Amino acid sequence: MKQKKKEKWFSRVVSLLMGFACALMLAAVFYGAMAYQLAGEQALSVQPASAGAHALLTLPDARLISEQIQQREMGGETCTVTTRVYETQDGLQAEAISASPAAYIERLAAEKWTAQLITGFSLAGMDAVYSLCGEEGMLSARDGERVYMLSCAAGEQALHALGAGAVLE
Repeated sequence: MKQKKKEKWFSRVVSLLMGFACALMLAAVFYGAMAYQLAGEQALSVQPASAGAHALLTLPDARLISEQIQQREMGGETCTVTTRVYETQDGLQAEAISASPAAYIERLAAEKWTAQLITGFSLAGMDAVYSLCGEEGMLSARDGERVYMLSCAAGEQALHALGAGAVLE
């Protein structure tokens, strides 16, 4: 009789521990999903900029290599996209993108960019979201119906410095 009570007690303890472990896992998944969603909302939030509605993202401390203006379908809208390629003094190439309407932000999802839960990035004076896609990093910010993106194959520190030095003209 004592043996059966011990087995019941042991199975209850194991069941309680398993239930507690499952509850912790669900809480972790919920927290992760909420944190990721907040990062996405930061990417889409309206950030004030001092420049006008048709401003272009520039890197004043880098040499402009090329500039291209094109129309791209993104998010169900036709977006006007200006892409400028710059080369820094260190030989790093960076792509500065200015696009409107803001539906162009859908590019991040279409190209599988993953928002990182690291804060403190800025792009031309606007709060920016830092994203990764393979070895490439990107800062993205939105000002009303304009989207600005700065991408390059550099670490977060180098991208942070480029974003802080970027301006809208």
